[in-house]
Amino acid sequence: MKIDFVNDLFNFVIRQLLTGYIGATLLLILYKIKGRKITYEQILNEVDPKTGLKKYYYKAFYLGLGFIILLILILTTIIGLNPKIYRPK
Repeated sequence: MKIDFVNDLFNFVIRQLLTGYIGATLLLILYKIKGRKITYEQILNEVDPKTGLKKYYYKAFYLGLGFIILLILILTTIIGLNPKIYRPK
C-alpha cells in the first residue's frame, strides 16, 4: 500500500509538474522570441473563460513532453543504445 503511494507520487511529479515546468520555460522563451508580452505565471495559471481550462498550460505540457522525448532519444543515440538511428561508419 505504501509503495503504491510512492509510485503514484513519483509519477505525478515527473509526468505533470516536471514536464509542465520544462514546457512552460520553453514556451516562455518561444513567446519572448516572437515578441509577445507574457509572464511565466500566465503560462502556468491563466484560465480560458470560455472553456474553464488552463489557456497555455496544455501547450506547455506537450511541448515539455516532446522536449523530454527528443532529449532522451538524442542521449540514447549518443550513448549507442539506438544503433538503427545513427551509424557513424
